[in-house]
Amino acid sequence: MSSTARGKQRNNDDYYVTPQWMVDEFIEHFNADYPQDKDAFVLDPCAGGCDKYEMSYPTVLQQHGFKHVETLDIRNDSRANFILDYLEPQLAPIYKLIITNPPFNCSAEIAEKAFKDVSTNGHIVMLQRLNWLGSKKRKSFWENAPLKHVYVHHKRAGFDPEKPSAKDSVEYAHFVFQRGYVGLSHISII
Repeated sequence: MSSTARGKQRNNDDYYVTPQWMVDEFIEHFNADYPQDKDAFVLDPCAGGCDKYEMSYPTVLQQHGFKHVETLDIRNDSRANFILDYLEPQLAPIYKLIITNPPFNCSAEIAEKAFKDVSTNGHIVMLQRLNWLGSKKRKSFWENAPLKHVYVHHKRAGFDPEKPSAKDSVEYAHFVFQRGYVGLSHISII
């Protein structure tokens, strides 16, 4: 999802390692604002991970006491429980929380599918660039999305563990949706 040096060094499979500090910072604020049932089922449909790096969201969620974290990923080298394209299977809406850092090019489609796969009043969380709010392509998505909260990270992140001092060129946020939510959206700087 990184925007740095796009076109020259962009990963072909759009896999970037989400910094665990960023996930941890978000979970602290999110759970304080919207306490989560740590026994509920959670899904990360774009879990990532590889032979060198852990899956960021599942690792941090488990550190925060979440007991049932299921993982999917499309990449064959992922550490996910299931290697498959999240956009294809029909899932039962048993998940109280779907949380992920999806590929930017299909992020709206992943969010729309998550609205169907999350249980009533369940939350969907997507890490995206702030400019995810714009574009003609996503206008209809935003007109109908049950956006509840946007947690803007005040520190820029790097998505390449091999270059920890290299930060991305844009700001990121965790976008929180809630199935069935109608009302104003909130913004927090974390």
